[in-house]
Amino acid sequence: MVASLRAIVLAALGCRMLGTSPLLSFDSPSADALPADDAFWRLYDFSFPSSEREPRSVILESLRNGVGFAIRVRDGACTVGLAIVHMLREPPVLFLVYLAISPELRSRHIGTDLFEKVWAEGAERYRELGRRPVGIVWEVDIPELAPGEQEIRQSRRRIAFFTRLGAQILSGPYFQPPVNGIASVPMLLMFRPAPGSPIPDNSGFRALIRGIYFEKYHEANRIPLPVVEDLRREIETRLNLPSRG
Repeated sequence: MVASLRAIVLAALGCRMLGTSPLLSFDSPSADALPADDAFWRLYDFSFPSSEREPRSVILESLRNGVGFAIRVRDGACTVGLAIVHMLREPPVLFLVYLAISPELRSRHIGTDLFEKVWAEGAERYRELGRRPVGIVWEVDIPELAPGEQEIRQSRRRIAFFTRLGAQILSGPYFQPPVNGIASVPMLLMFRPAPGSPIPDNSGFRALIRGIYFEKYHEANRIPLPVVEDLRREIETRLNLPSRG
């Protein structure tokens, strides 16, 4: 959907002309407040393909259970940016599940501000639990698998954006489990370590996969255990690592 049409849709949700307020604000809504934010969910639906969007109920339940949180960018009363995060236990890593900015406000460093807000909020939540996060991880599309030239350029721009923030692509195969209940999606993992922490080695990569697959996708999304276990084994086979049965 083109940017101008997105602006019309957001305006129909009660948002004035985007970017006209002098300052944007950030907040972390509760699971009770988020369902009524139509602009948040419209931006979520616009920003991610259906194969990569998890049900709203999963997002809201993670907020209620305290294993996840959301950050909104607000232009007045309108949500123009969002991030959805899951806090892994082992290893203690923030899993940035979704991050999106309204097209009209891109290239204004708002995505950078939102990313850093996610890190600050997540680090504080880990500290409240008596823990120290070792980094933040997220999924990105593989540019070479994009369906067209425009999508390839967009994927490469996203990777370049995160690289400027100090992240690296992890050198290992990865598949997003079937959040839509249909099929897994080949993707890449990017990681930014906490200050003083290293990029995961092969052993750390395997631990990260286990945390993402079992804590997030199995426990939170309720993807059947055999599905995530098969994906984990496939990754370990490709890495030539011994599989833990």
